[in-house]
Amino acid sequence: MTFKNLYLVALTIVLPLATSAQHKTFSFNQIQTRNSLQEWGNFQYISEQIAEFSESNINVSVDKKYNLVIISKTNLPNNGIIYLCKDEKDNPITVMLIDNIKMYLYDKTKRFLINFNKVKTNSVLADSD
Repeated sequence: MTFKNLYLVALTIVLPLATSAQHKTFSFNQIQTRNSLQEWGNFQYISEQIAEFSESNINVSVDKKYNLVIISKTNLPNNGIIYLCKDEKDNPITVMLIDNIKMYLYDKTKRFLINFNKVKTNSVLADSD
């Protein structure tokens, strides 16, 4: 087997595993913003939105639609991750994902806190008959 064939086989196996393992989707219907004194305000209820995280991108709508390219990722203790990103206009955006339950988004002077909706699971109970 040539190096080129071995490389193609490795890419075929590893690439789908790497991309699918990192994809996360969260729903939310409330956001919280900071005021000019950097104090968190009351939650604003909005229609249900989705935040999607992949290995290289984050897509979320808050005050506008953010299509972010991940530049770097830093793992924090207690299941936290800091993503340094760029938007479509090459502006720096920071996203912090905390334990898959909330995220902070920092866009220049804007600050958002988003608590994700709880995932509801349906359990099937076996009949005792």
